[in-house]
Amino acid sequence: MPPATDPARALADFLVYLGVELQVSPNTVAAYRRDVTALVTGRNELPDRRTIDLHLLEKRRTHAPASVARAAAAIRGFYRFLHAEGLAEEDTAEGLLGPKLERKLPKALGKKAVARLLDHHPDDELGVRDQAILHVLYAAGCRVSEVTTLRTTSIVAEHRLLRAFGKGNKERLVPIADSALAWLARYAAEVRPALRSRAAKDPGDVLFLSRTGRPLDRVRVFQIVRAACARAGLDVACSPHALRHSFATHLVAGGADLRSVQEMLGHASLQTTQVYTHVDHERLRAVHANLHPRGG
Repeated sequence: MPPATDPARALADFLVYLGVELQVSPNTVAAYRRDVTALVTGRNELPDRRTIDLHLLEKRRTHAPASVARAAAAIRGFYRFLHAEGLAEEDTAEGLLGPKLERKLPKALGKKAVARLLDHHPDDELGVRDQAILHVLYAAGCRVSEVTTLRTTSIVAEHRLLRAFGKGNKERLVPIADSALAWLARYAAEVRPALRSRAAKDPGDVLFLSRTGRPLDRVRVFQIVRAACARAGLDVACSPHALRHSFATHLVAGGADLRSVQEMLGHASLQTTQVYTHVDHERLRAVHANLHPRGG
């Protein structure tokens, strides 16, 4: 290993590579920064494999399996980059595995629960904004980060489409229901101009704005969804991601093919989308148990 390889500088180069060359999302870059920093902080040279293994073993004692798996992925990517750039003689983390994760089914709301959530007709400006956001989350299956980065030009009303930018700043066009378009149109025409007029700094063409005209952040979207669930009397775990999962689950249950669902969700790999086949299998098993003479 070249003696001149400084861990801090190597990490900085790796983060630039992630953000500029691979164009991964800022959230992913931040997560990788935290995970690799935890490994290399206070070290004058790059950790060897034994040190990496001990680091992850210690992390398992205090963190959830998903967090350990993410850290292992970040470290693998870091050392793969170092080896490719000639900053390390070998890929020290090759084959490094995080803990095996249980395959968890997405938490999805039932169709009746979604109807209760969306069957609300507020008259105040923030209520109209919030209802538009709820419809976008369910009708288009958007991630929180995609909702907060929507632009006024993201609504392609004449074609009933929504233009979203997902991970890696990849653009996709998602069909969107007329009911969702109606809420978006009402918000854009009646509410957004008033919110924008209160901004101390011009928010540009960001679609969803706060009470004071600033671009809405992720935390506020979570709060909006939780408040809407409480108003609708839903006692299930409700989050923006639950609405995204509901979008995909209801599509698959209705007969949509996985490739189409993959495109609408913006998944890079079909394998990620395949979890929804397990959701549908659960539904089929329930139908079989209830209706087949020997199903019980």
